[in-house]
Amino acid sequence: MVLSLWSCSDSGEPLIKGCMNTNACNYSDENTHEDGSCSVEDCHGTCGGNAVADNCGVCDKDSTNDCDVDCNDEWGGEAVEDECGKCGGNNSSCVNYSTEIQPILSSNCTLCHGGAGGLTLTSYTNLISGAVVIAGNSQGSLLIKKLRGTAPLDRMPQGEDPLDESTINLIEIWIDEGARNN
Repeated sequence: MVLSLWSCSDSGEPLIKGCMNTNACNYSDENTHEDGSCSVEDCHGTCGGNAVADNCGVCDKDSTNDCDVDCNDEWGGEAVEDECGKCGGNNSSCVNYSTEIQPILSSNCTLCHGGAGGLTLTSYTNLISGAVVIAGNSQGSLLIKKLRGTAPLDRMPQGEDPLDESTINLIEIWIDEGARNN
């Protein structure tokens, strides 16, 4: 009796060494034997590359100042948001409550809501109380819903023509800027 030993190469299948990990970027389904060569993509998408993202998520940069990206997404830039949320602004773009919003309310709303109707719109303090105005959220504020006619019951001002779109937009901007008492 003859005892013979055989190997994989004797089986007729070629021995193809390479990466067999399907999660690796250099995987090949033709490989028949793992050879430890599996690689991953670096932050540039290069298979087996060595670029790394810094602590700010920027690929191949060295951020020494905890994410030196300004509000314009410029690396090393100095632009900052003003109080109105405008990048590089000087607060001059903010909608002003006392000169822009209260005059709208006084001429369109306080005839009914100056102490009657369950709502007083004659002062900032009265306007901000409750859910009438939710600072930073114009779409959730009852005032905007009433002006647009999307709240239950009547659109405001009741029995009058609706406020024009630009006026409602101005009030929305003021609310979204934080409904400041400026």
